[in-house]
Amino acid sequence: MDIRQKIIETAYTAFYREGFHACGVEMLAQRAGTTKRTLYAHFGSKDGLIDAVLQYRHQQFIDSMQRALEKRPPKQAADAYLDFIKTWTQSEGFYGCMFINACAEFSDDTSLPHRHAAQHKQQIRRILQTRLQHGGAADADALANSVFIYGEGLIVATQAGQSDLLHIPAPFGQTAG
Repeated sequence: MDIRQKIIETAYTAFYREGFHACGVEMLAQRAGTTKRTLYAHFGSKDGLIDAVLQYRHQQFIDSMQRALEKRPPKQAADAYLDFIKTWTQSEGFYGCMFINACAEFSDDTSLPHRHAAQHKQQIRRILQTRLQHGGAADADALANSVFIYGEGLIVATQAGQSDLLHIPAPFGQTAG
């Protein structure tokens, strides 16, 4: 693994567990086994590193989500997505959604982390909509939005210690597993 990727993965773990503002550049460089100078040479600033980490997490999440959706026929996209969310929220090391966390720490909707979060969530909705359309859903837009909102609620509820809600059936003609 090259040093740039090591810094990204190290920072991802630290930001995810501890928060963006709680992690200083010195600490991030030390954990990655490098110097602040090297970190700055690769990313320009902490903001540049946050940008790279959010891009990394976005791709990681989208790839995992699409693999989960593709394991089932398109007509089962709602179930597949919610099962994916449930599995993720119950996984070891779950600290919520990095993009929801970014919005909490960077509340200015013009900030780069906030914009990354908006783009990430929009892409999830588009993927769900497309998959549901391929499955023949009568109103794929509305169903995709409902499934998305339900999934977001499951993420936040689990992060807030309400994982018992994962067992409630989804309220759209399909169940969530």
